[in-house]
Amino acid sequence: MYGMLARVNQLIIVTYKILFFFAGIFGNACLIYMIAKKKTLQTKSSILQAVQSFCHIICLAGTQVDTVLTILDIQLPRSQCYPKVSTYTFFETVQSMIMLFLVIDILIIVKFPRFYHTFSTTKYIILALIPAITCGMVFFVWGFVGTNDEIVIFCNPPLGLNIVASTWFFRYILFLNVLTLIVFLVLIRIFYTKGHKQRGDSWKVMKRLQLSVAIFVCSWFIAQSSNSVFIAIGITGETFNFLVANVSFFVLLSFSQTFYVVIWKSKEYRTHFLSLWCGRSFASRDVTGAGSSMKTNQPVTTSRIF
Repeated sequence: MYGMLARVNQLIIVTYKILFFFAGIFGNACLIYMIAKKKTLQTKSSILQAVQSFCHIICLAGTQVDTVLTILDIQLPRSQCYPKVSTYTFFETVQSMIMLFLVIDILIIVKFPRFYHTFSTTKYIILALIPAITCGMVFFVWGFVGTNDEIVIFCNPPLGLNIVASTWFFRYILFLNVLTLIVFLVLIRIFYTKGHKQRGDSWKVMKRLQLSVAIFVCSWFIAQSSNSVFIAIGITGETFNFLVANVSFFVLLSFSQTFYVVIWKSKEYRTHFLSLWCGRSFASRDVTGAGSSMKTNQPVTTSRIF
């Protein structure tokens, strides 16, 4: 009976992995295309967001390795599993740090606006990517060095890594999550103070930040924090694998939701997205609305998910 329930659970996970895959690939690809096509969207933060969306596409593709294996009811030893998800592991590690940098990006704009707008965009992006890529390479190589022949029920980065590397992988993610949440709260405090005095743009930004915190906590933070909690309270073996596999719902939500949140919150992005399907006539009809707001509010609202 337990085996049958476990199989049903696997198929449920496969179902939402496929749904998130198509929704996420479409959304992230649209976001990258809009940023690449529209020069008005090509700010430092939007380029970082495009890089993160590219990482999310690779991660979503990586989840399908496990989808195929689950449908075929195949379980691989870690030595065979990890090479298949090694690229996924690298990009998941990279996107975790970029997520932190996207929030720090707003803090820099608020505290050091002159530096932000005069500093080279190319250098800014390179400086942000160097530590992210370095950490990604560390876990990428570590996964190959410490592999073994233990059978894993799901072939994904946490389970594909050996127990030591996996533990440090969770610690790394949790550390970045906590830092991201702290910067979020600092920003909300800053904008709350400004908005309390004058309820203008600062108040609106503060409200958007509160929403972003809720989305962040309900997706990526829950997923990775749960894994760390499982380790901390001593859950191991099949039970740990089962829980990690089901928490993947929140990981997939994090990989897939950015574009839809952007379209919901940003009139500028909605206009550009609709113009992809409705042609230039739509964009020209709205030029006095979204187009003008893009120019006047760009430092705060344009090309940003928060």
